[in-house]
Amino acid sequence: LLTAISIERCVSVLCSSNSRPQWLSAVVCALLWALSIAVIAAVSSLCLAHEQESCQVALISMYALDFFIFAPSMVVSNVLLFFKVLCVSQGPQPKRLYIVISLTVLFFLLFALPLSIWNFLQQFGYFLVPTQVVFLLACINSSINPFIYFLVGSCQKRCSLVSLQVAFQRVFEEE
Repeated sequence: LLTAISIERCVSVLCSSNSRPQWLSAVVCALLWALSIAVIAAVSSLCLAHEQESCQVALISMYALDFFIFAPSMVVSNVLLFFKVLCVSQGPQPKRLYIVISLTVLFFLLFALPLSIWNFLQQFGYFLVPTQVVFLLACINSSINPFIYFLVGSCQKRCSLVSLQVAFQRVFEEE
């Protein structure tokens, strides 16, 4: 989902609304979801059938998909988005939604990707970091988004403490 959102926001900034096909978002999301569902279905069926060797190959494929498709797509699209909005655009500074998406992707890469890397390396017998560390990072990732929304939504001209509802409204509304 983060990959689809990152790519969509990047494409919407890079391409004018006239030159971008309206169906592009739906196709990108459908392809990413189909790829994810196919890989997860293969992993689930092979691992539940106790096909040990095939299960390991499917798991390695799933983690490789994270590293080589999803994570790089998020990073590249966010770097392009920042470059376009901050360096090229003469208009107003980036909107809060861009900041939220970028922070969400950054924290995903810092806190959730280590679990995938750990799982990937574990398939080859490498145990570099204790299990508790990677699971703690994954737990932080799964609970950090509301804080990002609140902090970005509560900082307008000056940072102030506002209600959670007002902060969420500010994040997701267009200026």
